[in-house]
Amino acid sequence: MADECQRAQMVYGKEGSGMIKNWKVLILIVMVLGSVFAVGLKTYPYGRDGVEVVYVSTESPASGMIGQGDIITHVNDIPIKNLDEWKVQVAGIYGDVRLKVNKQDISFFVNDTLGIDTLDIDRNNLNLGLDLKGGTRIILEPEGENISAETIRQVMSTLETRSNLYGLQEMKFTSLGSQQGGYFIQIEAAGVGKNIVDDLLSRQGDFAAKITRKESISNNTGVLDLGDNNYEFTVDGDSVEIDDQTLLPEETFILDGIEFEYLNKTDTTILFLAKVYTGNDIELVYTDPQRSGTTPEQNGFSFFFTVLVSQEGAERFAKVTENVPSYVDLNSGSEYLDSSIILFLDGRVVSDLRISSGLKGAVYTTPVVTGFRTTQEEATQERLTLQTVLRSGALPVKLKTTSVEVISPTLGHNFFDSAIIAMLLAGVVVLVVVFIRYRSFKISIPLVFIALSEVVIILGLSAANDALIWAAVLLINLLIIGLVWWKKQPLDIYVVIGAFLIPLLGMSSWTLDLPAIGGIIAAIGTGVDHQIIIADETLTSKKKKDYDTKERIKRAFFIIVGAAMTTIAAMIPLAFMGIGLVRGFAITTIIGVLVGIMITRPAYARIVERMKGE
Repeated sequence: MADECQRAQMVYGKEGSGMIKNWKVLILIVMVLGSVFAVGLKTYPYGRDGVEVVYVSTESPASGMIGQGDIITHVNDIPIKNLDEWKVQVAGIYGDVRLKVNKQDISFFVNDTLGIDTLDIDRNNLNLGLDLKGGTRIILEPEGENISAETIRQVMSTLETRSNLYGLQEMKFTSLGSQQGGYFIQIEAAGVGKNIVDDLLSRQGDFAAKITRKESISNNTGVLDLGDNNYEFTVDGDSVEIDDQTLLPEETFILDGIEFEYLNKTDTTILFLAKVYTGNDIELVYTDPQRSGTTPEQNGFSFFFTVLVSQEGAERFAKVTENVPSYVDLNSGSEYLDSSIILFLDGRVVSDLRISSGLKGAVYTTPVVTGFRTTQEEATQERLTLQTVLRSGALPVKLKTTSVEVISPTLGHNFFDSAIIAMLLAGVVVLVVVFIRYRSFKISIPLVFIALSEVVIILGLSAANDALIWAAVLLINLLIIGLVWWKKQPLDIYVVIGAFLIPLLGMSSWTLDLPAIGGIIAAIGTGVDHQIIIADETLTSKKKKDYDTKERIKRAFFIIVGAAMTTIAAMIPLAFMGIGLVRGFAITTIIGVLVGIMITRPAYARIVERMKGE
């Protein structure tokens, strides 16, 4: 009985030990499964059928009722499955229209145009680029006369700055000319909605901060105190005369180098607006958490951020507020000036703030921009938009949107089907070539499997909405490594780092475009080379001891890691300083190389080592 128990313990102990010895392969399998789930595990809160709204024009009767990202599943009670069925249903549509949007019925009347652009619902979590997914083409026209090519270059430079600061990816800006000699700016982008066009791209960004000055009128006369100067004014009906200038409401004038606007009057008071800050005064827009953020309020969320203005602007603030009286707020007990500072952007009021009495006559260089929205997402987006516009500066001219249209993928809707077929054919070719070299499917099949697994892992890392999946992968990797350590098996430092680093990279996402696909191809190409090095170093002689096999693998990895580090060093400057095509290629290449040296190469080395032992 004791002998049987001992024999069973030896058998099961060997099986468990064998599984632990192959822990590198186990981590590879976990990473591949996690990548498959990251790409394909997608939720459909409104069902798999329908179309996704990408743009709603301002002329659309559904404007304000439907927004970017909404899912339309029915048109006049007729279900639609995809973009083709949507086009059939809305072709020539007129009169009363009823749409089911996000499972809610919306009705409106179409008189001229529907004004809703859509695309098919995404079937996976990949962030595809413009060439693969399609997107939106926007035509902007500069307003005004004497628009030159230099003006267009300045506009495009500012727009590119805004898109980069806001975090928009893969936007293509092109200058177009008309036969009449005019200029247009064409923007092609994936996933850009109406709010981005209206609030960020076509907004001129003309900033101004104005302080109210309410002055008393007695016997049709009054005095406007400005620093050490006193300016008398007289009122005659709606007009006011000051400093030898006769003004009507909303007209501007200059006093002591400061622009004022005559706003309105009553029988006893008159209201002026003094412009103390302009966009040229903004030297820095703070984005750190101490001076920028969003806070919950009653019935919504408020946002704030601080800007640093020039010394000249701060001196104008001091001059305008020096003679303003103060009052005590009975609710809070705080003392404020009897004026407010109003912040304008393109003529629209952004903030209307009270001024603390402690700032009276002070050189104030850090005004705070505040606002309010009903949801946290809206408040955060508005704050980011305002910060982006102020940081990029004002456009030299105003822009108006002349057309918006949805563009189809450059490579066609069947690109992924063709890519899968090409990948399988490439795998077959590699399999045949490697088989001819080694005369063994036991070597060639794992090599092809490892190469294809790298593709799957890179795609999984690029996917979005997969943080929970990669957190689970990280936890499983931790358990595997902990078990290996507990069993006192040797740990590979590269695999240990990769088991933690790669899932963390998977919690982020990036756009998968043509340059990124080029990076995947480059990474896979070097991966196949590295695996051939491992196979050659390990299997060239069949009469070596086990420890010699390990030495051969170490020698192969010395070559592989050296080549990988050289590749990463070459790609890092392009990833952080490059733009457009080069940056996407560099990022994907770096991630592909990291996956190779930390996950797939060690797993393949373990497979080859086991074959050598057999």
